Amino acid sequence: MRQLASNMDPTHHEKIVDKLMQYRGKIPKTGQIADKKAQWTIELFRTKIDNLILDIECFAELFEKGLIR
Repeated sequence: MRQLASNMDPTHHEKIVDKLMQYRGKIPKTGQIADKKAQWTIELFRTKIDNLILDIECFAELFEKGLIR
């Protein structure tokens, strides 16, 4: 497996999170979707993106502290 951490700096993490936030903003609101399964799927997808953003921020913090090399 390729190691990405050695080439990452805080701006990389910021760019990734920014792109995810932009993508999240383009997901339709559940009020615009008539189908209940589609509404649930959209909410789940939005939650997964939120969790990925939190994970990236946690990773970036650990990387900045030197706990991940």
